[in-house]
Amino acid sequence: MAFNVSNFTGVISKKGLASSNKFEVSIVTPFGNNQDMNLMCDTVTIAGKNVQSTADIQYGIRREIAYGAPTFDPLTLTFYCTEKLEEKKTLDRWQELMVKTVGPNRTGGSFDVGYYDTYAGSSQIEVTKLSTSGEAVFKYQYLEVYPKTVSALELSHGTSSGPMKISAIFNYTYWKDITTS
Repeated sequence: MAFNVSNFTGVISKKGLASSNKFEVSIVTPFGNNQDMNLMCDTVTIAGKNVQSTADIQYGIRREIAYGAPTFDPLTLTFYCTEKLEEKKTLDRWQELMVKTVGPNRTGGSFDVGYYDTYAGSSQIEVTKLSTSGEAVFKYQYLEVYPKTVSALELSHGTSSGPMKISAIFNYTYWKDITTS
């Protein structure tokens, strides 16, 4: 079937186009709900899911067939930084629950790995995609989240304006669609 401009514009006029800048984020850390982090979130990915498959070599056509549990892509969030870098401090504290350095002057010491339930058990992130009128149209809840990677902050005399941002890559156990219909 050939591309039809009238059909295309009809679908857009009927259903509209999604805008990527209309979203809300709700982050529950081990320290509780962090409203400031929610407000300072600049970007978020709606993470994907991969289905594991293997080649099915039978007589005739060779097919890929699904098997096992799905795997989930990490969730990346970027935050604007406030003057006292509270966002970085929160992420660092969270990671300190995961792996704590112990020893003299925190150098050359050993590491204590925290309990999973302490740093991830009750943590969650909800991402809500909003319509242009502000109603929730798509909502995912990521459960048992923790910041696996926190990006470096770059300071420079060459940059005179623009807010600082920090990114974190979160791992999680699974996500679920909690969109209300």
